[in-house]
Amino acid sequence: MSEHNGFTVDVAAVHGFGTDFQHDLDVHLSAEMTQTLTVFANTPLFGTQALSDDVKQAAKNYHARLVELYEALDVLMYNGEVMARAAHVIADAYTSADALASTDVQTAMSEAGRAVNADVPPVDPKLGRPI
Repeated sequence: MSEHNGFTVDVAAVHGFGTDFQHDLDVHLSAEMTQTLTVFANTPLFGTQALSDDVKQAAKNYHARLVELYEALDVLMYNGEVMARAAHVIADAYTSADALASTDVQTAMSEAGRAVNADVPPVDPKLGRPI
């Protein structure tokens, strides 16, 4: 069994994930969503003037599903943006936790050194023996 306790985080990789993910959202999903929405918004809804009630209902159902689809995509975009920001916040938190832990370790070592040295009696510099 491994003696390793804890885990290691590649902070730069977490920041990179956040940046790359946001880029993908902006360049791919957001752009595609906007382009598709523009096409559908500028296209008349088929079947609304049909004589058949079934065709009219199908047209209304189709339109409702398109609206639901875009609402779902909008939620995905928002959640993706939150996730991308969270990656940066998490990476920053790891960085400050590491700095804090390092400071705590240095403080503990200094205190231990002072405690050890406080228990050592003074030494005669010429003889090298405790006074």
